[in-house]
Amino acid sequence: MKTAILAIVFLLIGGAIGGYVGVGFGTGMGASGGLVMGSQAGACLAAQAGRGRGVLSAAQAEAVIRDTVAMLKARTPLAGDQNIQWVNGEADCARMIAEMDRATPQRPNPEPPSQARP
Repeated sequence: MKTAILAIVFLLIGGAIGGYVGVGFGTGMGASGGLVMGSQAGACLAAQAGRGRGVLSAAQAEAVIRDTVAMLKARTPLAGDQNIQWVNGEADCARMIAEMDRATPQRPNPEPPSQARP
C-alpha cells in the first residue's frame, strides 16, 4: 500500500512539473506532451525511490514502470505520437532522469526526507 501511495504522489508531482516545464524540457509538444513526460518521470522516480528504500525489488520496479506507462498510454491521445519516447523499464528511466538532470541547473542532490541526517 505504501508503494502505491508513493507512486501516486510521484506521478502527481511529475505530471505537474512536466506540464509546467514540458516545452523547456524539449518535448516540443506543449502541455500534453509535458504531462506525459512528467508522468513517466514520476513513475521512474517512484520506482527509483522504492528501490532505494528496499521496498521494491528490481522485478517489482520494472512492473511498476511498465504498468504505469501502459495506463498512461491508455489514457492519452498521444499514445501513437512518434515524437514521445516511452519508457519501458529502469534502463529507459535512468536515461530519462539523466536527461532531466542535464536540462536543469546544477544544485546539490537532497537526501530523501526519511534518510536525512540530523
